[in-house]
Amino acid sequence: MIVDALLSAFPTAASFYDFRDNDREISRRAIPGIVRYAYNHSVIETPTEAAFAAFLKKQDDRRETKTPAGLTFPDVLLTLAGPLSVNALIAQLEVTARELCLPSVGASMITRLKKRFVVNTPKKRALLRLLAFKLGQKRPELNWRYDVLVQLPAGSADSTQIPQETSGVTITFHLQGEGAVIVPADVAWLKKELSLCIDYLCLGNLIHKKTLETIGATSFNLRAPKKPGPADEPRLYNEAVRNLMAIAHQMSARWLLSDQGDPRKKLLIIIHAGPLEEAPAAIQRIVGFRISNESGIYLTDFAHLCALSASVKAGFALYAPNAYRATGAGSNIWLVTHFLSFRYYDLIPCLFDEKMLPRCVSDPSYEDFRRALHFPEQAGASSFGAIAAMHRFPQSALLLTEIARALFARQMPFEADAVLANLLLSHPLNLTARLLRMQIYASIAHGQADAETAAIGFARARAQGDFIVGHCEPESDIWHEIGVLHFGQAVKYLQFTCRKQTAGRRQIGLADILALLDQAQDAFVRSMSVSAGGKALNSLYMFGYTLCLLDLLAGEDGRRKNSVDVGGIFNRVSNRVFRNIGWLADSSARSGGTQNKSLQDLLATITLFIARYENLVMCRSNIPHMYYMFALILWDFAPARTPQLCRGILSWLGCAQNAAEKLTADNLSVYSVVCGNIGVEAFLANVQNAADQVRLCLPPECSSAADAACGKSGRTGKSRRSSLLLADLDRTYPNPIIARLRRS
Repeated sequence: MIVDALLSAFPTAASFYDFRDNDREISRRAIPGIVRYAYNHSVIETPTEAAFAAFLKKQDDRRETKTPAGLTFPDVLLTLAGPLSVNALIAQLEVTARELCLPSVGASMITRLKKRFVVNTPKKRALLRLLAFKLGQKRPELNWRYDVLVQLPAGSADSTQIPQETSGVTITFHLQGEGAVIVPADVAWLKKELSLCIDYLCLGNLIHKKTLETIGATSFNLRAPKKPGPADEPRLYNEAVRNLMAIAHQMSARWLLSDQGDPRKKLLIIIHAGPLEEAPAAIQRIVGFRISNESGIYLTDFAHLCALSASVKAGFALYAPNAYRATGAGSNIWLVTHFLSFRYYDLIPCLFDEKMLPRCVSDPSYEDFRRALHFPEQAGASSFGAIAAMHRFPQSALLLTEIARALFARQMPFEADAVLANLLLSHPLNLTARLLRMQIYASIAHGQADAETAAIGFARARAQGDFIVGHCEPESDIWHEIGVLHFGQAVKYLQFTCRKQTAGRRQIGLADILALLDQAQDAFVRSMSVSAGGKALNSLYMFGYTLCLLDLLAGEDGRRKNSVDVGGIFNRVSNRVFRNIGWLADSSARSGGTQNKSLQDLLATITLFIARYENLVMCRSNIPHMYYMFALILWDFAPARTPQLCRGILSWLGCAQNAAEKLTADNLSVYSVVCGNIGVEAFLANVQNAADQVRLCLPPECSSAADAACGKSGRTGKSRRSSLLLADLDRTYPNPIIARLRRS
């Protein structure tokens, strides 16, 4: 596949020379990287440009160049992305671009080419070579090489134009004064910040900023079309409603943190779903309705249903039943009560300005911030913007939650907890704050070196979980986070077992660890039970890992201490789980004739569900771990490890690395399901080690024609007994139990 990919990007030696001579601003840097890539993958014997050109000359004219009739640039993107979003495709392209030293990929360039395919700049030509490279990797049988892509028709997006979608999601941002006048500076801030927000969330390819429409003197509209299909099918609005809810979350918090933020001025955000022509009147009725709440986010009835269908991670309450029945369009108004932002919604970028919060505990301003937060009577006037915003809006749950999240992401858990204490004074039952506090206490416990101190932290975290279960409505995410807490505590206690450490008045034993895993299993089952679909992906894979760890540790209880079949256990558990949820037919375990097709269908189903979850998560500190877990799930639970699957896993690991490296500029940590927040360097080491293990299953000489043979090689069989999660545990918590499990 490496040979196919390189020949797809450079079909002939002449194509390579054209790149070298006519796109010199890019080729000067890229060619050494491309040559090095070819040499490292044993395509050429010496790392020289001449050797690479000689390789291309040997392959000249081995295939015809023919652009398929009707092929368009959007078709190419759809083929490469598959079920994933364009943003996920861009993340994968960025990994390859870095490997080949090509320019990074911008969503705006892809959007322009989709609208009008004119390849007239070196960067656009480099993008086409990158796309051709990926097509050669993933779909070599298509033979869509670079020379095919450059011949795509300039008006390709118009020649097969799908009728414009007339239904979708409309979001209105409306400034309203109560005791203060909305001035032009407020409106200018809102328009500029909306544009910045779209760029920050990388939604420019989905929501064009030109659709930003001015309504009256103090309002703006944005529209996002639904997927093609019936206007009354809620699932077709999934992507649009998720993206606009993410913008609503960002803008609500940014308003409170801005200089324009004033308790006497409201930012009302109204979301409508359905026929676009009906949106203005429906939204205007809500704006005209007497909304006595603070700045908030309001949804129409159908928009609320679409949000539920899209698994939007937020809480809703009925604000006004039949609020505008008198108009002849009776409906309800729903209010967003909270965002489960600790995992799903992105951090607020302005909080990482040096004037807002200290960068780390060693920052010279840290002690001043700590004093202002804990002892305001001694601190005097504070220069920190976050503290000033807390004083302006002391009861804003959204504002205080976002400040706490930012502190926690910068590994200042005690300061984050202090901010949550202010929030819980006014909102003691706030679900997001309670869940975040539970995670903070668990993270503190994970950072302890002795069992007794860790046990205190876990006890505090469990008490928060008990409080949530006793006082809040059951939600899938509540039980999932409780399951993660039990699972993480079990893994932490594995670390202490070999040291014979005590937790409280007694020594930790294997029975304690198994009991915690049983509790984790129960919580994950409850999480899936509460979810409408019955199989929430985040809890599903953790449920599978919990069952595997239970089986593995059961072998430590004197029965099969020296012969634990790691691969066999993962295979058996995955088969049981997949058959229970309908992803794998019962007959597939017995029928050899249909087994291969069943396994391919299973991998396709897993990929589709991964794509659905990928679109849910926009939190920068969670995205690296999400990509990392996609790789682990595919490796540990896939029924067979083909070279194609391994390359897909390496692609996800590359995305994880790329996303993690972007966190260093703001000094943010990476979320880990095993041990809470960890530093970027530690996370990147885990990613690198996982990639090294996967490459052991991927001989460099493999080509697309030899995939089947490579998939049956001895190296693949040996790796069948390995687990990337167990390897992660070994690195995170060095202990003989897990190490012994892997020495069968």
